[in-house]
Amino acid sequence: MTDLLIVGGLTIDRFTDGTSAPGGTVIHAGLAVAPDGIRQATLTAAGDEPEAAVGLARLESFGPVVRQHATTTTTFRHGERDGRRVLVFECGTAPIGPDSLARAPRPRVALLAPIGDELPAATVDRLRVELAPELTVLLIQGWLRRLVPGREVEALPLADVSADLWRVFSEADAVVLSTEDLAGTPTDPFSQAGDLRRRLGPRPILVLTLGTEGYVLDDPALDRVIASVPRTVVTGVPTVGAGDTFGAALAVHLGRGEDASTAARAATERVISVFESRRR
Repeated sequence: MTDLLIVGGLTIDRFTDGTSAPGGTVIHAGLAVAPDGIRQATLTAAGDEPEAAVGLARLESFGPVVRQHATTTTTFRHGERDGRRVLVFECGTAPIGPDSLARAPRPRVALLAPIGDELPAATVDRLRVELAPELTVLLIQGWLRRLVPGREVEALPLADVSADLWRVFSEADAVVLSTEDLAGTPTDPFSQAGDLRRRLGPRPILVLTLGTEGYVLDDPALDRVIASVPRTVVTGVPTVGAGDTFGAALAVHLGRGEDASTAARAATERVISVFESRRR
């Protein structure tokens, strides 16, 4: 049994200066928890592009990798408008299927974090049955995206998310997303958290991250929603992967038996330490 299995697609990220690099939650999350010395493994889908080969090698430095071979790797073109990151979807990869699940190690904690359409509800159902993780944490950003080749990535209104996916979310132990992932919902984070709770039902811990302003934590074990603002705010560094880092650290600490409040504070500290390392 491995401590943590991270499931999601690798990406190829293309930048305005003509460079490209591997990316995706699997890399950012794996990098975030590597200092903890836990036994981690990755289940991903990727093609044969040079950037994908570099990404797979990076993942293998964290632990065992189960790769589902695909014709293409999910690819995004990165840009910026009015100080905000803009993503253009170029192409996607194949959905992760049962043959790949059969090759994955059984984890104590499963962190499911698609970046597109590579992790359908049926695959999540089979993963829960066949791998039987003790704890399942979902980073649901990828499920809340409208992806059309050649067009900017748009946040999917919550009303457009399928009933099957809401059922999958409701059966998780924890669900993590950012206010940036939400569209067509009230701008107040507490109202957003309330809307999400009504859709998720009573089971999962819910963490809504607010960028540099912290997070809102809705833990069903508590009688109130908690807002936390970090004591330290790191500026002037790239913030890519912040949500993935937070989610991976949260999963690790929840897997150690820590309560949600303690785990969320530890996850915040990990994000801060990652940002501070980018200053060097």
